[in-house]
Amino acid sequence: METTRLEIEQQVDLGPYNSFGIAATAAHFARITGAADLRAALDYSKQHHLPVLVLGGGTNLLFSKGFSGLILLMDWPGIDWLNDTGLVKVACGENWHEFVIQCLKKGFHGLENLALIPGTVGAAPIQNIGAYGVELEQFLVQLNALDTRTGQWHCFENSACEFGYRDSMFKQPRGRHFIITDITLQLSTEWRPNVGYRALRDALDTDNPTPQQVFDMICLIRRSKLPDPTIEGNAGSFFKNPLVSLQKFQALQAEHPDVPSFDTDDNELVKIPAAWLLEQAGWKGRQRGSAAVSEAHALVLVNPGQASGEDILLLAQEMSSSILQRFGIALELEVQVI
Repeated sequence: METTRLEIEQQVDLGPYNSFGIAATAAHFARITGAADLRAALDYSKQHHLPVLVLGGGTNLLFSKGFSGLILLMDWPGIDWLNDTGLVKVACGENWHEFVIQCLKKGFHGLENLALIPGTVGAAPIQNIGAYGVELEQFLVQLNALDTRTGQWHCFENSACEFGYRDSMFKQPRGRHFIITDITLQLSTEWRPNVGYRALRDALDTDNPTPQQVFDMICLIRRSKLPDPTIEGNAGSFFKNPLVSLQKFQALQAEHPDVPSFDTDDNELVKIPAAWLLEQAGWKGRQRGSAAVSEAHALVLVNPGQASGEDILLLAQEMSSSILQRFGIALELEVQVI
């Protein structure tokens, strides 16, 4: 039976554990490296009547204040190559980008377009991470998660996860009591490049790129657009790309013929880049107090050094209000606000 020497720390600075670099304090903090640690930490939270927050890479959240409960830092490692035909099981604490690199070296394909997405594997299905025409749900076979209410493990098949655009059951209130501990993916040993996304296709010099060429180009594009959080604190895209009705899009297009768009699975819905809307409203590079918008990408809010979570949240609210007023389109947060 697995044993644990779990240490519960008090009054821990969360600055090193979130990519915004926001100063906030966790009343209680535990590093989880396996199942025994997780059970012990949850027992502690129940004994002390503490709310629990699960933390991976801290790359998709904003601390607007401290957390009075118990934070679980998921540092749970492990990759299990289940067969030679692309089936792999990976633990929640593995770094996502490093995992993509391992798959590339192994000859397991499909995740190249998801390179350089920050965070850990356990957070990937919650957000249903996606980029450049690829989403995690295309590969997920199943995942295991612990129900914090009952202490029981559950196995969720793909269909039970209720995946949507940057969404899943685990992001909704009905699924937030589950802690994802590992995921199983079915990748491919046959290489079929996915270059349907125009920006990627235009950037590549060939119609038949290798896996390494796609991986390298994705990394190059992302680095050119998104600031390095180790230099300028940020959580990547702060807002989701909004879905609007075809009628709404046509009205917008009549006024702005150059408005970009993406097709969706629903012929009556069109996806518009939130970055384009924000650029039109003049938000790129603007600053509000100690918070700012990236000079390279209007969708990225940054902490130039001394911003608080509240500073960044107020800036985000002002940005979304301006888009609603100007275009009649509501922006939805992609970042989780604590």
